[in-house]
Amino acid sequence: MKHVLEADLVRLLHGELPPAKAVALRERLEREPELAAAWQRLERAWEGLRLPPPAPVPLGFSGRVMAHVRERQQHPATGPALSWAAAPKWVRATCAAALFAGMLLGAGLGTRGRLAERPRGAEGVPELAESYWELVETPNEPAAATPALPSSPRGEGRR
Repeated sequence: MKHVLEADLVRLLHGELPPAKAVALRERLEREPELAAAWQRLERAWEGLRLPPPAPVPLGFSGRVMAHVRERQQHPATGPALSWAAAPKWVRATCAAALFAGMLLGAGLGTRGRLAERPRGAEGVPELAESYWELVETPNEPAAATPALPSSPRGEGRR
């Protein structure tokens, strides 16, 4: 099976394939039995993916935490306590300015449009299946040559 076809099957399974391509691929699945068998294998593997059950809290954990809290209450730590009131005015002003600048930046990014309103695969952003295949094809390459992973065009990819 060709890599492009396999990637399209994974994209169909994940719901990333455009509707016209999805219809064409589903029609092809009905015509080609070996492609249908590959689709069934992928679908079974996809459906078999489950999160592991959550691990239980270790026995005595809450008792140890509460004993630690009681010990801290009886013997407070020596030395100055950390608080905003103890910070110099210039530190508090800088933090307030950084918070305000972050809020303005976030508001500005929010006005550029929502990611859900954009069509998938637009603006050169790779789909989930494509970035998966990039990782599979180059597992032993050095870290400097990592493939481009999906990122929105709003700037998160330039971090």
